[in-house]
Amino acid sequence: MIIHRNDLQNSDQAPVSQSMPDGMRDEVCRVLSGILGAGVDVHRCIAAQALGRIGGEGAVQSLIAALLDEDEDVRTDAAEALSNLADPRAGQQILENLLGDPCAEVKLAAIETLAKLGEAQVIPWLRRMVKGRDEEIVWDEDEFYSSGWDDWVDIQIKAVNGLADLNASEAVPDIVAAIWDENAQDMTEAAFKALARMGRPGIEALAGILDDDSTRLRRRAGAALAAIDADEAAGPVNRALADPSATVRLATMRARAARFPDDRRLAARLEDHDTEVRAEAVALCGRYHPDRLPALLDDAAVEVRVAALTALAGLSDFPADEMLTATLRTKLGDDTAAVAASAARAFATVAPQAAVADLTGLLNDTGRPLDARRGALQGLALIGGQAAIAVLISVMDDAARPIRLEAMSALARLAQADAIWPNAAGEALLAALRGKYLPERSDPGDGETAVALAAPDSEREEPLPAMFSGAEDEDAAFPMSTLNAILNDTPEAREILDLPDEGVELTPSDMERLALAKRIRPKTRMPVQAEVVLHEDIRRFAARVLGDLIHGDVAWELAVALMGADAEVRMAAADSLARIGAHLSPLPHAVAEALVAAVETANRDLKLLLIRALAACADESIGAMMVAHLTDGDPFVRREAVCALSRVGRVGGEIETLLDDPDPAVRQSAAEAIASAGGGEAVKLLVQFAFSFEGYHGRLAARLLRDLDTPRASALFVDVLRDPERKRIWSVAIEALAELNCSRPTLMTEVAGRVRQG
Repeated sequence: MIIHRNDLQNSDQAPVSQSMPDGMRDEVCRVLSGILGAGVDVHRCIAAQALGRIGGEGAVQSLIAALLDEDEDVRTDAAEALSNLADPRAGQQILENLLGDPCAEVKLAAIETLAKLGEAQVIPWLRRMVKGRDEEIVWDEDEFYSSGWDDWVDIQIKAVNGLADLNASEAVPDIVAAIWDENAQDMTEAAFKALARMGRPGIEALAGILDDDSTRLRRRAGAALAAIDADEAAGPVNRALADPSATVRLATMRARAARFPDDRRLAARLEDHDTEVRAEAVALCGRYHPDRLPALLDDAAVEVRVAALTALAGLSDFPADEMLTATLRTKLGDDTAAVAASAARAFATVAPQAAVADLTGLLNDTGRPLDARRGALQGLALIGGQAAIAVLISVMDDAARPIRLEAMSALARLAQADAIWPNAAGEALLAALRGKYLPERSDPGDGETAVALAAPDSEREEPLPAMFSGAEDEDAAFPMSTLNAILNDTPEAREILDLPDEGVELTPSDMERLALAKRIRPKTRMPVQAEVVLHEDIRRFAARVLGDLIHGDVAWELAVALMGADAEVRMAAADSLARIGAHLSPLPHAVAEALVAAVETANRDLKLLLIRALAACADESIGAMMVAHLTDGDPFVRREAVCALSRVGRVGGEIETLLDDPDPAVRQSAAEAIASAGGGEAVKLLVQFAFSFEGYHGRLAARLLRDLDTPRASALFVDVLRDPERKRIWSVAIEALAELNCSRPTLMTEVAGRVRQG
């Protein structure tokens, strides 16, 4: 059922003053409270959620009354809404629901609400819930058999967390007993975290678990203790950090470092006998103990050396003496690529001036592993300066594709960071775009300097068997399968398969299946890396990274590239122009002319990027061109045209028409454009839009209206709720009012969807 705009033909109201939002909010709450009390179940659920988000004086009493609703979904939504509001007036009724409502979801929401309210009277009941299904509490005994899931699992954990929130240390023995109950669920993950928040008794309980034989339990207990800052936990944390199991030490150390990375006790793990623990300790807290890092550079484990070098690379103010410099220079020649790469980055950080020559040598040594060379390149990029830039420029045509691409990316970053323009890094990229790296005439392959990455022999396409390839010499084709052997009808096949001498007579169905089989192509494997030609690859990537340089002359060079023959260069240039246009607007007139000319012959993918770039042009003719694209058959083109027109400030009736477009993305873009433009009719249009297409865009429209005119939009939605004839669109209006009037805009919960499905 489609909701058309004439559903709101009587919705015109005098605009509500923006200076009276509280009065409008009270009116919204009154209307929603009425629906919560007397509406259908779906509307009652959504109204409860909306009131929980909007709040207000009248919302709490209505939600308290809804806790006695006949529908358990309504009671659940009301309890969750009261949890959000945390109003003390709801405490008594919420407690009664906890004890007397059989619905498990209501109980879960009730526990959370009572814990937020700090209701001490619920503590004895929560302790009884932790122990088991208390007879004085009402339960849904048949739920497990009807749904296959016992919600008691969730209730017990929620009760444990509630006790922790209430700091009920007297409940620690009950929680510990539940943990050790062999017939109960495994709740250690949640229970240990709860115990850690329950003061000395909880900490002592966790400390006792550190003596257990189970590594899993000690690991969880150690992690829970390490996450808290309490004097009572200091001793147990020390024990966990020294636990015989490396798994326990790791978990404790990670939990401690996540909250207290500068804790000096973690430094002891830098000398741990376990390699993984030692390496993790360096990664987690090495930067807080820089004086110990040089000694770790000679650790027996590769992982530790890499971690120490990585930590050094993050210390830009670390003093580098001659011994450390010599050590780093030695590590550059390490046989392990990861060590060499990390050493290059560390060397560039702690001794940049001394590192340039060594990193240049490593980068230019094509016999070294690729990762080591990349580390040298990254180090030079960190150093910057004219000498490093010159080296990076020299490897822009390196035979290894990762090297040249990373070099060009680094040059783009250096060019962008340089306050002076033009600069050497940017000029090198522009030269690459113009075609500086062209194939030499003496090169093989029609002048192309090819860096073709062919697939391994095992990945190449297998030749078709003779029966599928149309080969006429059947004697030369060895049978590739049982089917092939049958079709060849050899004496050996007749003997093996016990076939009659006159052969097998095929039915019409068999013949049809064989015909289909002959048309099936065998599986092929694609190469891991595509074939590339070096000079083309350089131009394409230069066109892509130049989009980070926001300069008019760069935009012009990219516009010239749009006229070239390489389709990938044109795509990259258009994308870069769109990125430049997002920051440099308007683009130069000459660039606009080149973009307009390119659109006329562009394919669909290129056209999308060109339209995006044209949105940054100020020429009057651009708007007319964009309007023409609003009727394009491709929804992506229509959407880009809408965005472009919105940016140039041309939002008119053509875009309003697209609120009824078949494509949802186009409709959304049109609504955003209308909201951005504003105007007297924008509110009414967006309210009408909220109800179209079964309310598909209702929440989006409401979020747009929040920044436009909340009181007037709320009044229009309230007017819908006052009309029983339009009850079929009430759900959309209720959700929109929640989005409009809540203090923190979020999506509605999924409960309403569950009710609709049920």
